Parts: sequence; structure tokens; C-alpha cells
Amino acid sequence: MKRTFGILAGLATLGVAAYVGTQLWAQQPAAQPPAAQPQPTRIGIVNMVAVLKSYKKYTNMEAELRARAQELEKKLEPFRGQLIQLQTEYKKPETVQARREQIERELRKLQVDAQDAEEQAKKELMKRSGDAYVQIYREVEDLVKRFAVSQGYGLVMFYNDAIDQADLYHPANVQRKLMQPAAVIPMYITPGMDITKMIADNLNAMYSPAASAPTGAPVGAAAPVGTPPGGAAPAGTPPGR
Repeated sequence: MKRTFGILAGLATLGVAAYVGTQLWAQQPAAQPPAAQPQPTRIGIVNMVAVLKSYKKYTNMEAELRARAQELEKKLEPFRGQLIQLQTEYKKPETVQARREQIERELRKLQVDAQDAEEQAKKELMKRSGDAYVQIYREVEDLVKRFAVSQGYGLVMFYNDAIDQADLYHPANVQRKLMQPAAVIPMYITPGMDITKMIADNLNAMYSPAASAPTGAPVGAAAPVGTPPGGAAPAGTPPGR
């Protein structure tokens, strides 16, 4: 009996321990997932037309492209001069038939050469223009990203619109905005949301015409965003929310 009682007592002890353990486990609060970090809620917009017109590097690139286009145009002038000269000689009454046939052959060859030269000029200008746009876009994009992170912006969008008030409601500009597919054009902007000037000012602060940067690499990528040289906050910086 003592042995049986001892076994029963042991079982009772184990049963109580198991019961108490179960109750303690049930009373423990369930593991909570880590609290979500607050996400930035500030939204900014950028008028890309205004940024480009204010960015000195872009305006300098435009001037260089125009100068190169004029150079290529001058290289085509001799072709046009020769074409006019041959056509004038061809129409003269005293030009013999044999010479006319020779002029026809020269004209065909000259036209082919002129067309080839013009196509090469167009390809060069398109390549230069395309590379310039990609480089400028990447610089603006890189700066906007770093500016947004430093200033707590969760979303920054860009749009293209006129700068001058007179052009803003020009029929051609209004029609462009209404007909442009998949375009998000702001109709009202809360003060402080438009960061166009801050982006343009930062780009110009980082731009050095004498600096040599590899094509496609943002100029001044290491410069602080949100505070121009000197440590002062950029003019017009909206207060944080």
C-alpha cells in the first residue's frame, strides 16, 4: 500500500506540475511582431522643365550641341554648292550632250555622298543628344533620391509644364497636357510640396564646369543633399512634418 500510495503521490505531483505548467504557458502573452517603422509621408513634386532650364550644366550642353550642329551644317555646304553648280551647268544651252551625261553621273554620286554625310551628322547629333539627356536625367534622379531620403520624403514625382505664366495657359500647352497619355499633371500644389527650386539649386551648387566626371556618372555625388556648401539649409526648405 505504501508503495502504491507513493506511486500515486508521484503521479499526482507530476499531474499538478503539468497542470500548473500548462496554465502558466497559457497565461503568457503571445509573441508580438516587431513594431513597424513609421514610413515617410511627405510628398514632393519637381517641374523637370524648370529644373533643366535652371541647371547650368544642361544649358551648357545645349549650347555645345547647337555649336556642333552648326559645324556639321558647314561641312554639308560644299555638297550643296557643287550640286547647284552642276545643275546650273547642266541647264546651259551650250552644254553638249556628252557633258550633260557626265554631269548626271557626277550629280548622282554627289547626291549619294551628301546624303551619307548628312546621315552621319544626324547620327552623331542624336548620339550626343541622347547621351546628354541620359546623363542629366541620372544626375537629377540621383539628387532627388538623396534629397528625399535626407528630408524624409516618401514619394517624389516629376512633371513637365511651362514656367512662365503666359505660357502656362497657352492653348498649345493646355492641349498638350490634356492629350498627353498617362500623364499626372498637378492642378493644385500645397506650398512646400514643390521642391523644384531646391533641386535646381543643389544641382548648380554641385556643378563645376572644370570638373571632369565620367559620362553617365552623377556630378558631385558625394556632396551633401539638403544643405549647400557652408552648412546653411537651402532657401525654401519646407519644415519637416
